[in-house]
Amino acid sequence: MGDAPNVLILHNDDRESCELRALLEHNIDCKAYVTWSGLEALRQLQAGHFDVLVTDDYAPDLYIGDLIERAAAMAPQPHVIVLSGPSASAVVSRYQSLGLCTILEKERPRKLLQAITAGAVWKQPRSSAPVEDVAAASPPGFGAKQLN
Repeated sequence: MGDAPNVLILHNDDRESCELRALLEHNIDCKAYVTWSGLEALRQLQAGHFDVLVTDDYAPDLYIGDLIERAAAMAPQPHVIVLSGPSASAVVSRYQSLGLCTILEKERPRKLLQAITAGAVWKQPRSSAPVEDVAAASPPGFGAKQLN
């Protein structure tokens, strides 16, 4: 594991995946990669070393439960963060209770920054501001989302 985490973002919406990548790379010393396909995400996890998989609660080509289970079976196991809406969190909550993933609300990007920077191996946000204030420096276009 290097100094900066390698983050794989799986999201089927190009605009949202670009916003997530910009948010992470702007606020955290990390390398972020993006894919829209669950099967491609699994191939990339197997081919390279990713510390974190940030995924939407929906992938067009793979059930989210299968994705979480297959990622959890890999060595080294990436930490899976599922960005979920209120209706879908119940679907993936059983995976969280098994310790296979962390569920975060899509509308709270600061929680995503905290989840990635919380571990001892992660670098702290580039800004000297506390993590709670870092999201205020979000890239243009992120203002469409509520930053709570």
